[in-house]
Amino acid sequence: MNKQFRLVAFVLMNIVNYVLVLLGVLLYRGGGPVVYPLFLAMQPALVIANYFVSEKLWQIVLLSVHLLISTVFSNLLQAHLYAINIAAGETYAVGRAAAFIGSIYVIVLSVVAIIIKHSLGKNRKG
Repeated sequence: MNKQFRLVAFVLMNIVNYVLVLLGVLLYRGGGPVVYPLFLAMQPALVIANYFVSEKLWQIVLLSVHLLISTVFSNLLQAHLYAINIAAGETYAVGRAAAFIGSIYVIVLSVVAIIIKHSLGKNRKG
């Protein structure tokens, strides 16, 4: 039962990583001042959740990749929705910049989590 629970938790965490896309779609009318701080708060929380859900190194890497995809896609989608429904102007450039900054942020957080997971795994074996 414990193995099945862990598998279900891992699959659900893969899906939960895409909550940023849902938030970007639901909150795009508020623009960057609403969405970007929320993304910045959610991303570390998701990395921490990914860390605790993953048992093996490949699992945290896979979850981190899904979070990275979600971050880039949600930033670009939010900017696109804002541009076509609210105001155009520099919206696409801001969205691309936010996607770039968000991806760097997620990569750094994920690398730290992967290093910690890897070093703790080594300490348990040795």
